[in-house]
Amino acid sequence: MRRCPASFAFVVASACVALVATGRDAHAQAWVADKGTLDFSLDYNLAISDKVVVDKGMDGIDAGATTHEFTLGGEFVPIRNLAVNVGLPLMLIEYTGDKSAIYAHPGGGRYDDGNLHATLTDLRAGARYQVLEDPLALSPHLAVSIPVANYEAVGNAVAGRHLKALHLGLAVGRVFGEATYAHALYEFSIVERYDRTMETAQFGQNRSDFAVTVGHKLLDQRLDLHVDVNGRVTHGGMNFSQFGMLPMNDQLYHDPILAESILLVGGGLGYQITNGLGISAGARLFVTGANTQNANVFVFGVTWTAL
Repeated sequence: MRRCPASFAFVVASACVALVATGRDAHAQAWVADKGTLDFSLDYNLAISDKVVVDKGMDGIDAGATTHEFTLGGEFVPIRNLAVNVGLPLMLIEYTGDKSAIYAHPGGGRYDDGNLHATLTDLRAGARYQVLEDPLALSPHLAVSIPVANYEAVGNAVAGRHLKALHLGLAVGRVFGEATYAHALYEFSIVERYDRTMETAQFGQNRSDFAVTVGHKLLDQRLDLHVDVNGRVTHGGMNFSQFGMLPMNDQLYHDPILAESILLVGGGLGYQITNGLGISAGARLFVTGANTQNANVFVFGVTWTAL
């Protein structure tokens, strides 16, 4: 593949898309089910972008990607107030932008050929404990995520950063009356450094993720309607505006070290078909961000309570 002009190269290089967790319990992490409950879930996220959003200057147009993410998860409550959970995503990703602008470099980019690529990404396992019920539900959580496949982390179409992380968070929820609720979730992730080179290892990738939901339940509380705000801020990393001022290794392997920020706003609904089977759907629309793609995310989920 031919090398594109340097003035364009930095713009079309892509950041990781923040696919914020949006399964059935994404707005219910403050509450833990009864002892002995065993849930299984299958969540599908469709993310569609058409450009790279930079921190300063012109955005990278015609440099988007489409991703399909399927996450199989499970949660068990072994003792009162304690829930342990695990989730494994499978991602299918396709670069949909201008393939003539792709430039070959030692960093990677093997998913940028316009074909559909499939890979497992990061296994996540954790636990949360509900310490308070009234006047607020309150649950801290602890989790780890570990890459389980050698997926692409550099290019326009990437499956993630391929970095291990420790996640610490807190969820707060309150029910108003019989059917209205509010929920907030904050998570701080301690992320390993991308040590591909000595230069890239200088950039930290710790981040904060947050979600706020307000919802109301109808039809004997089987129908759940809610509005949502999701966001991410990376504490450290490099900006696209720094290209040309940093060592070449930082520019070649910039995707896993970007200072990504993103804000999504949307809503959704859930319906409890039976006592053990529930479905959900929703959308998160891109509002603003930097060093990322302008991905709108559409979500669908099924949950089955086995015990």
